[in-house]
Amino acid sequence: MEFSFGFIQTSGHKCSASWIRLLFFCSMLSTWTSVQGWSYFHSSTFMTWEEARTWCRDHYTDMVAIQNQEEIEHLKSWLNFTTGYYWIGIRKLNDTWTWVGTNKALTPEATNWAKGEPNNGKARGSSGNSEDCVEMYIKRDKEEGKWNDESCLKKKTALCYSAACKSDSCQYGECVETINSHECACNPGFYGDKCDQVVTCNKDEVRAPDNGKVTCTHKYGDFAFDSSCQYSCKEGFQLSMAGPQRCTATGSWSEQPPTCQLVQCPTLTRPSRGSMKCNDPLGSSSYRSTCAFACNEGYVLDGSPSNTLQCESSGSWNASQPSCVAVQCPAIQDLGNGIVSCEGDADERFSYGKTCSFSCAPGYKLVGPNRVSCTSAAEWSEKTPHCEAITCKTPEGGAHLFTDCSEPLSKLLINSTCSFTCEPGFELQGVQTVKCSDDGRWSEDIPSCKAVRCLVLEDPESGSVNCSNAEPLFNTQCTFTCGEDSILKGDKIRTCDHHGNWTGDQPTCEAVSPSATVVASSVAAGGAAVTSGLALALWLLKRLRKKASKFELDSNSNIDTPTAVYKSSIDSLI
Repeated sequence: MEFSFGFIQTSGHKCSASWIRLLFFCSMLSTWTSVQGWSYFHSSTFMTWEEARTWCRDHYTDMVAIQNQEEIEHLKSWLNFTTGYYWIGIRKLNDTWTWVGTNKALTPEATNWAKGEPNNGKARGSSGNSEDCVEMYIKRDKEEGKWNDESCLKKKTALCYSAACKSDSCQYGECVETINSHECACNPGFYGDKCDQVVTCNKDEVRAPDNGKVTCTHKYGDFAFDSSCQYSCKEGFQLSMAGPQRCTATGSWSEQPPTCQLVQCPTLTRPSRGSMKCNDPLGSSSYRSTCAFACNEGYVLDGSPSNTLQCESSGSWNASQPSCVAVQCPAIQDLGNGIVSCEGDADERFSYGKTCSFSCAPGYKLVGPNRVSCTSAAEWSEKTPHCEAITCKTPEGGAHLFTDCSEPLSKLLINSTCSFTCEPGFELQGVQTVKCSDDGRWSEDIPSCKAVRCLVLEDPESGSVNCSNAEPLFNTQCTFTCGEDSILKGDKIRTCDHHGNWTGDQPTCEAVSPSATVVASSVAAGGAAVTSGLALALWLLKRLRKKASKFELDSNSNIDTPTAVYKSSIDSLI
């Protein structure tokens, strides 16, 4: 309780001394008053708005927050012994007049401004301070109980209140202060004068579903407001609703009892280029269903660690659904000096069923197949070919052939040339030069060497010829002989040379002259004319010796030498 001593500042005037005793008595009676709802208080000293609010909050509940005209009339009757200006709990915050106790904006219907207010001091002239606080007139001839905006630094009487509501006034609600009373605003789900009664729900509406169970918790009593019933299902089943069943403030359950439904997994589809076989013991694509996947020839499963999927209690398959992708053959590298051309895009050109073709650059030939296909075994149908430089085979001629090529024989490359010659005594049969063509063949047949042939020699008249070969070829030697009554005249042996010509001249066989016969007869008879016969013999001997040295035969000759015969004949003649 506050007491007031000395003079009280009211409307800018002091009370006279004759009023001191009365004021002291009045202040003792008037600084405190009580009603059934709450109690009002005011200070006996003047203070700024901030000091007034601090004083109210330190000693009581807060500054008075006037809510209606009834409250104003009550204050007027309570403060009927004095005239004054009192700070109340309203001030301007962010350009808005606000109830400081609740921090709520002042509504137009709750205002009680004096005429022309608020004016921020403009009517009387501004003192330089903003008028952001509110005072209330009490016991004035004009505008009693009205509000005026005033500078918060001015000093006025603090007007306070003390709440009547206690901590146990309302059990499950809010105590609302009124002038002559207080009442309980019950929280949802509660009722009664003190909000101590709780709403209940029908427990018969709580029942366990098939393949499931229910468990309830009660906060304010069995099946009372805010009781919660949680449902659950056996493995492989799921609730038709996700949340619990709650008892609401209206006494009804928030949900109907749920059911337990068989878990369903997403429907699977047969993969392209493959097959799917499912087993559904409880229902199609439901809990415990299994599906096995397989792929067509040339394709394999991809995208899943297993070829069999199972529907789990979570409603998901235990693995992702696989797909069928073509098997991949080893990548084919580019051919050296060649080109590889494969079917399909870059990511499928080496997959099952695709074909790759091969070709070589000019001057090279393909060794191996010109195309291969990727098989279901992830292997190419044939070994990958390669490109080799086009070459012609080494020219192989017969005996006596000499070959001269533009490139070494170990490289007879295209456009290379080879020229041919024969040994002496042989002549070339065919072209002299050949060229290696683009197809790896020589432009002409390889020539051969044929021995030089001489003309066939004829037997001399009254004689014969005997040769070393049946054909008159190079190096063939022929020997000539004459009959008994003839002698050989000319070369006895002729040889076929490398030009196809016989050496020497063709010999002849000449008959023995009559003079020789006469000499022989004369010698035998011892006839005369010895001198003339001897001279003839000597001439023949000289001639035969000269011929004998000319017709020497080589060691390989089959013709017997006639030298001894000639000598014996001559000796006998001599």
